[in-house]
Amino acid sequence: MKYLPIAFVICGLAANLSASTITILNPNFDAQVLAPGTATGYGFIPITDWSQNDATNTDYSVYNPVASSYPSGVPGGNNVADVFSDGTTASIWQFLATDLQANDTYTLTGYAGYRLDTGIFQPGLDGCYGNAMVEAGGNVLNAAVIGGNINNGTGCTPGTFTKFTISFTTGANPAGLGQPLEIVLETLGTGSVYEPTELDFTGIALSDTAGSGSAVPEPATLGIMAGALALCIFRFRRRTA
Repeated sequence: MKYLPIAFVICGLAANLSASTITILNPNFDAQVLAPGTATGYGFIPITDWSQNDATNTDYSVYNPVASSYPSGVPGGNNVADVFSDGTTASIWQFLATDLQANDTYTLTGYAGYRLDTGIFQPGLDGCYGNAMVEAGGNVLNAAVIGGNINNGTGCTPGTFTKFTISFTTGANPAGLGQPLEIVLETLGTGSVYEPTELDFTGIALSDTAGSGSAVPEPATLGIMAGALALCIFRFRRRTA
C-alpha cells in the first residue's frame, strides 16, 4: 500500500513527459528515385509532399549527390531538396497533420548543405544563408528569425552538411493554437542577382517532448507507460482486496 502513491506519480510522469515524433512526409526527399548524380530538373520543379513559392529568380529540384558534391555523403537518405535563390528568397513548406498544442516543447532538426561542385558560383554563393522555421496559422513559433538561423548566417564549408536544431516551448495560449503545424525551409536572397544563394536540405524531423497526445509516442516511452500503468493497477487491486 505504501508504494501506491509512487506508482501514481510514475504513471503521471510517463503520461506527461513522453517524447514523440511528429510525422513529416518525405523528410529525406527520397520519394523521387534518382540515379546518383542526377536531378529532377531546373526551374519550378515540384518536390513530392512539399510546396514552394515559385517566385521570380528561384529554382527547386531534388538531387541525388555524388562524392564530388558531398565527399562524406548525405545524412539520412540519398536525396536532397535543392533550393536556389538568385536575389529572391526561395521557400519550401509542408503542412503537417498535427495541430499546435499549448505548453509543449517542440524541436525541429535537419541538415543544410552547400555543394562542393557549384562551379561558377563559388566562392560567391553562400550555402548556409537560410532559415528553418515552425509555423501555425501563419505565425512563426520559434525565436525571431533575423538574417538566417541556419548556422547563424555565418556560411559553411563547401561539400559539408550543417545540422541545425531549433527548439521552442509554447505557453498556455500560443498564437496559432489548434492550427496545423507547418515546416518552412528557406534559402534567403540577398536582393542581388549577382549574389546567388543555395541550400540543399535533408533529414528534416520534428519532435514534441511534452506528449501532447497528437503524435505517436516512441516505443521506449510506450514501454515505460505500460509498465507504470500495470504497477498502478496491481497496487490498486492489492489495496481493494
